Amino acid sequence: MTDSVETDYLSRLLQLNPLGQTEEILARRHHFLNPKSSARLFLDDQVLHFSDRKQQTRKELEAIRKNFWRIDAPSLLEQLEALDVDEFPDLGFAVSRLKQVAGLKGSFQRLQHHHTCFDEFFEQFSRLVIAAPDEAEKLRTSKTELTDFELADFDLHSPRDFRRIAEVIRKEFPELYELEKYWLNQIATSGKAQSSINRTVHILHFLISAALILVVGLGLTYLPEMTVIVTLGLVLLFGVTRLIRRFIEKKRGSS
Repeated sequence: MTDSVETDYLSRLLQLNPLGQTEEILARRHHFLNPKSSARLFLDDQVLHFSDRKQQTRKELEAIRKNFWRIDAPSLLEQLEALDVDEFPDLGFAVSRLKQVAGLKGSFQRLQHHHTCFDEFFEQFSRLVIAAPDEAEKLRTSKTELTDFELADFDLHSPRDFRRIAEVIRKEFPELYELEKYWLNQIATSGKAQSSINRTVHILHFLISAALILVVGLGLTYLPEMTVIVTLGLVLLFGVTRLIRRFIEKKRGSS
């Protein structure tokens, strides 16, 4: 009998509850000692039932997640307590996590109304803290791996906004900070060096603005009729800005 078989046997046995799964434990032990016995048929049936039970519990857990922020904390805790996850260690961990977050709903409400908090961050943070492990990992990386073009998009909050709210949570909401300490630390230190596109955009705006101020100053001082030149300068500024935005949007669409 190989080590892998013994390891698999012990691993499966440790996940079983002696109070409610006595027959399955005995059957597994009998099959382990007598691999060719008919106990295999019983085990196949039990494994199927185990899988069905786990799938049903997972569905109930997902239903709670879906309505998590619409239900008050006492009702959430009652629903979570009703889930039987003793035989599913991974789901048991998820239930414990949701209970912890449910107990902090008041803190989340205060965070949502904090003057440094904004919808884009709060929606992602509130999804992250209740997400299943695989989804949570995707959410953790989606904000910390912004491309240069996303950082340069004028419609998005700047990295500085994200760093500010991450720092606020660390200092003023330590109970929420502990939920996603690693992710918040990543946000607090990300984007400190501006992207090359951001720098280019700012430099262009500075140069164009400086040129316009110079033209306006000279025009008002020496040649009032240079109003036409000022108008052309404004048109140029508008055109350059639109070209830059289109360039960024095109790059984002092709990435």
